Amino acid sequence: MNFDPIAPHYRWIELLGAGGTLQRCRTAFLQQIPAPKNVLILGEGNGRFLTGLRRQFAGAAVTCVDSSARMLDLARARLVRHQLHTGNIRFIHADALAWPPPHKEFDLIATHFFLDCFRMDQVAALVEKLGAAATSDALWLLSDFQIPARGLRRCRARLILWMLYAFFRATARLPARKLVCPDHFLKEAGFTLAHRRLYEWDLLRADWWGRNPAPQR
Repeated sequence: MNFDPIAPHYRWIELLGAGGTLQRCRTAFLQQIPAPKNVLILGEGNGRFLTGLRRQFAGAAVTCVDSSARMLDLARARLVRHQLHTGNIRFIHADALAWPPPHKEFDLIATHFFLDCFRMDQVAALVEKLGAAATSDALWLLSDFQIPARGLRRCRARLILWMLYAFFRATARLPARKLVCPDHFLKEAGFTLAHRRLYEWDLLRADWWGRNPAPQR
């Protein structure tokens, strides 16, 4: 998987494809969650979630892992452009599948439009590894695509996802050919769904999972 070739164009690709909806998914719960101390972000891309996180929780330590060096450069530049400090942010250029995270260190994990890049076996391995890196009271913020259960919404979602996977397999060499729902693996890792918000005819979801989550509402 290599997002370097499309990294400079990713912003307008996102805007053309979804407007501001993906960013609304990423930041859906930032104003509701308790202040984290140590955050792990996987597949951050060009830094849009990181910027929102830094504005909301300036004191949190952040580890940002991405396999694209160009995306990491864009994320750093975005923080500087918005005059947000980078002193307690670690940018790690690494393949998430191979990167060994520290044990029980992070009280907030964020994977926004990231797990959909991987095959089922890879999603299972990633969630298990990240679960071991999370504290006993950790939260997990997740945004992703989904396929609605029935009707026109389901047909629309399947067509959109077919086009997206075809595009990103050609441009970024995604290992995945279809969407994998990570819910089962998150539950196996000890997380419970606390909140879910749906967007774009239920094509997009923003999730708040936790090991000691707030009650659903």
